[in-house]
Amino acid sequence: MADSIFRIPLAGNAFLETPVSGGKITPGGISEWSDPAAKFGIYAAFRAGVTFRAALKLRNQTVTSDIRFAGLGNETKITLRPGDDEVSLGTYTTEKDGYVRFELQGIATDGKYFASPMELVLYGVSENDVLSCITPKDKDNYGYYWTRRGPSVHCGYSTKDHEQVEWFYNEVTVPEGYDPVGTYAMAIGFRGGYFGIQTNSKNERRILFSIWSPYTTDDPSEIPEDQRIVCLKKHKRTHVGEFGNEGSGGQSYMKYFWKTGETYRFLMRVQPQGNNTTVYTAYFFFPETGKFECIASFLRPLTDSWLTDVHSFLENFSDTRGYITRMAYYGNQWGCTSDGQWFRPEKIRFNGDNTARRHWRIDYDGGLLEDGRFYLKNGGFFDSSAEIGRIFDRPETYMVHPDIDLSEIQ
Repeated sequence: MADSIFRIPLAGNAFLETPVSGGKITPGGISEWSDPAAKFGIYAAFRAGVTFRAALKLRNQTVTSDIRFAGLGNETKITLRPGDDEVSLGTYTTEKDGYVRFELQGIATDGKYFASPMELVLYGVSENDVLSCITPKDKDNYGYYWTRRGPSVHCGYSTKDHEQVEWFYNEVTVPEGYDPVGTYAMAIGFRGGYFGIQTNSKNERRILFSIWSPYTTDDPSEIPEDQRIVCLKKHKRTHVGEFGNEGSGGQSYMKYFWKTGETYRFLMRVQPQGNNTTVYTAYFFFPETGKFECIASFLRPLTDSWLTDVHSFLENFSDTRGYITRMAYYGNQWGCTSDGQWFRPEKIRFNGDNTARRHWRIDYDGGLLEDGRFYLKNGGFFDSSAEIGRIFDRPETYMVHPDIDLSEIQ
C-alpha cells in the first residue's frame, strides 16, 4: 500500500556490531555516534516483493555529516544538514521472505557526533508486509531488552509416564563458533531450577546451577527466611549466592573454561524429604578427574516433588549481542526412578519463549540431527522454518545407557 508507513525503532532492532566505543544503542535510538568505524545493523523480516522508500528519522540535526546506508544489495551516501529531522535513503524491494539487514555507518562530520537516529521509516509498507520486527507498541507490552536478547528455544523430554523420577542425565556440545558471550546452554531444567554452561566473557566461562525460591519476587531480599533456598553442600570451587530479576532464589556457579566441540555430561538428582522440603543436587563430569563431582546441593522449602518438567534450553543473556547466532547439541538423555530403573525419553517437544511465540523474533530453530542428538539454535537473524510445539520421536539408535553407578555418586 503506497500510503502505508511502517516504523522500525532503532532501540529495539539495531545493534552496534563493531568492537568500538564511538556509538551505542539507547532507549531513544543511536546516540554518541562519533566513530566512523562503528557499524550498526538494523533488522526486520519481510515478505517477498515489497517495494518501499526508506527514510531515517533523527533528532534535530545541528551539524553537517555524511553517512552511508546499505541494504538489499544497494548502498547510498547521504549528507545530513543542520535542521534535518528526516532524510530519504532511497527505494528498495525485497526479493524473498525473510530477514533483511540494513547497515548504517558514518563517513565524516564537522561536529562531535554524526547524528542521533531514532527510527527507520518505511513508506509503502503495511503490517501485513512484515514477518517480524519489534515495534513501539511491543516495547510497551514487553520491553526492548528481552527481544533484543533474541528468542530462547527449548526442548522438553517426555518423563510423565514414569513415577518418582529421581535422576536425569544429559550431554551437551556447543559447536565451534556458536559460543559468543551471553550464551547459556542449559542442560537440565526442571520445575524449580536449571543447570548448564555459560559464556560470560572472552576469558570466563561457568557451570551454573540455580533453584528458585517458592516465594514469588524479583528481589531476593524480600524472600521470607522460611522460604529461602539453603545450600547443603558445594564443590570447593563453587560460588554460592542469590539471584533476582527472573524470580529469585539460590544460585551457584563454578568458573570452568569449557571448550567448544567437546561433549560435557550433566547429572541432576531430586529428592523429596517427606517434610515438605526437597533437595536438588547438580553433578558435572570433569574430564580432568574422570568422575562426576557435586557442583552444589540446595534445599527448597515448601516443596514435595520428584523431578518434573524436564527440559533443556538455549538463550542469550546479553542484549547487545542478539545479532549473533548460538547453537548447542543435546544428546543421550536418560532418566532414572527412585527404585533404580533407567529409561530414555521417547519424545522431545520443541518450544520457544514469548519472543518466539509472538514472532517478535523468528531467528530460532531446533530439531533432530542424523546422529540422534537434538539441536537448538537462536539469534543472528537467520531464516528458519522451525515449528513451535512440534513433537519429535526419538530414534531408537545412537542411545547409549550411561555407565554410572549411582550408589557411588556423592
